[in-house]
Amino acid sequence: MKNVGVRFEIPNEYGNYLSNILESLPVKCYQWLVDDDEIYLLKNNQFTNEFLFNDDRIISGEKLYESSKNNTYYMIFVTLRAFFKDGTIKAVSKYKDFLESDCQIILSVYDCSYVVFWCKDSELVSNMYEYALSKGYEYVEYIEDIEFAT
Repeated sequence: MKNVGVRFEIPNEYGNYLSNILESLPVKCYQWLVDDDEIYLLKNNQFTNEFLFNDDRIISGEKLYESSKNNTYYMIFVTLRAFFKDGTIKAVSKYKDFLESDCQIILSVYDCSYVVFWCKDSELVSNMYEYALSKGYEYVEYIEDIEFAT
């Protein structure tokens, strides 16, 4: 069995939790595909009709991190896929497709607080696990490849 990801829960409240999660990753090494996102910006403690990611679907790691760090928002859901800068960008959602693609990381947040992180780099998987524990996130556990066996 091999650890291929991590799942955990973040607080169900506004803040900048996405940037907190991204802190444990070499975000700038990748270009990111933003998919299925609903992240509402807050201004003066009020929800706006603006989203964290507008029409940008492929963004640099620098822009992803800066946008997520320099804003306050409420995440309903988001799926981010990381590709090396010379990789072929393609949305994948099944584990088998993930393994066969150039996608290196899939980071999903759903129902405001549930986080699922898949990664091809086992060191980054371990780092995310330790990081989630250090931040006090709840229900931190590894995802093992055996979960995807058919």
